[in-house]
Amino acid sequence: MLALLFTLLATAARADEFRAHPAEARLTRRAVAPDVSSGRAHRYRTVLREEAREGANFNGHYRVASWGCGTNCIEWAILDLKTGRVWLAPKPAESCWAPDGDEGAGRDWFTFRLWSSLLYLHTCDPSTDGRKTFTTRSVYVWTRGTLQLLRTEALP
Repeated sequence: MLALLFTLLATAARADEFRAHPAEARLTRRAVAPDVSSGRAHRYRTVLREEAREGANFNGHYRVASWGCGTNCIEWAILDLKTGRVWLAPKPAESCWAPDGDEGAGRDWFTFRLWSSLLYLHTCDPSTDGRKTFTTRSVYVWTRGTLQLLRTEALP
């Protein structure tokens, strides 16, 4: 019973946190194709173009895109569907291989909203004991074309 109450309170607090960081304006016209003309964006051009076609899923007119880079690893990017600008994460995100009994196994890599500029990235420190898929939540806000880290916290 106490665990259920804690879960409900934590869910309500997260919803309030997303509301505290409103989104930029929604996309009102056709999305601009991502600029994949150089660098890492060119390397991942196919997945970035496919993701852009799916439309906005974050912060009004952005798309959070991710793709696998091996076992328990993803590369990820944020696409500005208004300008075509591509922001690529500086490093891949990692999870841990956890047993079937992991309570947080239903958690995804990300939590974000179309109506908010807040983004949670869930990762795992590989030096942990490996009993959880994700051990850490990094909380970011999208500001002036980049992610700003607000805090990093251990996951229950």
